[in-house]
Amino acid sequence: MVKNYPCVSAEYQKAVEKAKRKLRGLIAEKNCAPIMLRLAWHSAGTFDVATKTGGPFGTMKNSSELSHGANNGLDIAVRLLEPIKEQFPILSYADFYQLAGVVAVEVTGGPEIPFHPGREDKPQPPPEGRLPDATKGSDHLRTVFGKQMGLSDQDIVALSGGHTLRISVQSGRSGPGSGSAKCVANSGNVATTSGKFLTSNPWTTLSVHVANYPCVSAEYQKAVEKAKRKLRGLIAEKNCAPIMLRLAWHSAGTFDVATKTGGPFGTMKNSSELSHGANNGLDIAVRLLEPIKEQFPILSYADFYQLAGVVAVEVTGGPEIPFHPGREDKPQPPPEGRLPDATKGSDHLRTVFGKQMGLSDQDIVALSGGHTLGRCHKERSGFEGPWTTNPLIFDNSYFTELVTGEKEGLLQLPSDKALLSDPVFRPLVEKYAADEDAFFADYTEAHLKLSELGFAEA
Repeated sequence: MVKNYPCVSAEYQKAVEKAKRKLRGLIAEKNCAPIMLRLAWHSAGTFDVATKTGGPFGTMKNSSELSHGANNGLDIAVRLLEPIKEQFPILSYADFYQLAGVVAVEVTGGPEIPFHPGREDKPQPPPEGRLPDATKGSDHLRTVFGKQMGLSDQDIVALSGGHTLRISVQSGRSGPGSGSAKCVANSGNVATTSGKFLTSNPWTTLSVHVANYPCVSAEYQKAVEKAKRKLRGLIAEKNCAPIMLRLAWHSAGTFDVATKTGGPFGTMKNSSELSHGANNGLDIAVRLLEPIKEQFPILSYADFYQLAGVVAVEVTGGPEIPFHPGREDKPQPPPEGRLPDATKGSDHLRTVFGKQMGLSDQDIVALSGGHTLGRCHKERSGFEGPWTTNPLIFDNSYFTELVTGEKEGLLQLPSDKALLSDPVFRPLVEKYAADEDAFFADYTEAHLKLSELGFAEA
């Protein structure tokens, strides 16, 4: 499709990328992908090709459009989005609502939709009655999507597949369009009258450090991309980002630079390593991942577990960590005792992360910020509680909570407090508390190093 996209400033493009991360975090925390996709669709689906009115131009923020019968419940989406929108006044509502739809598909396991910014907000909402009626059939679908919007029969069928995310409540029909309403897949949906016409009508039956990375086949790379989408869906459905990140870290953090043993090489699947005290509870992550791993036998467990950690950070609003495939599975688990002990201080952290793994002081502090995700469970670690008030969002709140002191209901481990008492660690804590972008940049570098310990060494 030939388009003449407007140019936006570097500042605007940067705001888009930051807003995208914030939207991932919101959707992960609130499980609100379906309503965000519906908001984007209903915002855009009022376009009329004949009059060039309506469409994805931010008018859904107006109460008059929200009051349209087809938009029942979308005021919830608008309210959820507003605190993020306020952080990015440079962005138009037109772009922001469509970006929310793109992110909703991506983080639930669907394809990555290209996003082109530059839509301008328009003041005039469209008249009511332009959106499709789920009680009607194929002639109606072609009138609305084809004649009014200018879309094709193939577009009609493909877009209908987005109902794999939707749960019909406000429409008067109850129940999900598929068995797992938070994951995008080809699970099918024929619950509405219009959905049934898609299968009965023949017209619409359509088919950052130096490394020496190994080369993988095109088939292997394709499997990585497909597995990444499946992992997004799993994490969105199960809210399991924290334990996936912990699995990746604990798999990698056993590496010893002196002996070149341990590290991110798939040994965590073995019961002997899962039985290590520091890995209490990680059998849950391994079990959750296995049905997806079985779909991709070409992938090593080594790559798969590290990919799960990368996806966990991404879909909860954190930075996009580069991922380089090619790790080979190793048969021998590392000895117990190589992972950090949360009851100890800065000397211990430097021994484990620095002397054993070969990481820097900056890496230690940046990786500690990953505790923004998740919580401790007494039966696993002896400690109880989350580090932050939003343990399903990846941001810099671990550091802001650390510098503002202990609070009831929030956790600070001895190893966390050590970051404040150490004269080298503390300035980094304060830097990350004040500047989330700086934290994300340094975390990306540190996570990449950790995930590639012993792999692709130059």
